[in-house]
Amino acid sequence: MIAVEQLTKSYLDHRVLHGIDHTQRRGEAVVLIGPSGCGKSTFLRCLNQLETPDSGRVTIAGITIDPGAPRHELTTLQRQLRLRAGMVFQNFNLFPHLTAIQNIMEAPRVVKGMAKPEAEALARDLLAKVGLSAKASSHPAQLSGGQQQRIAIARALAMKPEVMLFDEPTSALDPELRDEVLRVMRQLAEEGMTMIVVTHEMQFAREFADRVIFFDAGLVAEEGPPDQIFTCPKEERTRAFLSKVLTR
Repeated sequence: MIAVEQLTKSYLDHRVLHGIDHTQRRGEAVVLIGPSGCGKSTFLRCLNQLETPDSGRVTIAGITIDPGAPRHELTTLQRQLRLRAGMVFQNFNLFPHLTAIQNIMEAPRVVKGMAKPEAEALARDLLAKVGLSAKASSHPAQLSGGQQQRIAIARALAMKPEVMLFDEPTSALDPELRDEVLRVMRQLAEEGMTMIVVTHEMQFAREFADRVIFFDAGLVAEEGPPDQIFTCPKEERTRAFLSKVLTR
């Protein structure tokens, strides 16, 4: 489902990703943990092609991106890949002038050319899925942060992606509102959605993930089942990181 080969990314003279390899089967939920600035978010953005890697290959749901491909081919492949990989960000990025249901309908109508009645039916189904049917006519300013993030998840799901990428989706939320969003994410995992989640929610990572990957300085320092990573990590750097975050 996902295959990443020797992915690198630099900003000027600063190397952010140092040849990342990653494979992931369909339906697997993977959580990325690690200190701020270690490359987790950049890795997600390279997967979704919001950032163009310097080198390396990314394959998601049968679409392979190689930065060395001709520009016209690369643009077409990037568009195809983004249709298969939905992404949810730390900031909700909803259109403030559109209602909740209009935010969800927008991409299917504009990108896929879906008819309005079909897009509206899809949006109502997704609002029900994230527990916000009653908020269809509300604008983002009328919604809590947790509600806005759930709308953002529904908006990503409206494109019917095969993979969902979450970049610290709860970091801007209060604890009670975080639980609303995490509940939706758990439901998606139970339904078999292939997911990669960047988070600092260690308890959620332990309960949710099929596999945990510890990033450090642009490298995969350690990976394994949650129980192994959180109870007996093999690497000293992993132990040092967890000892700090688990005692906060």
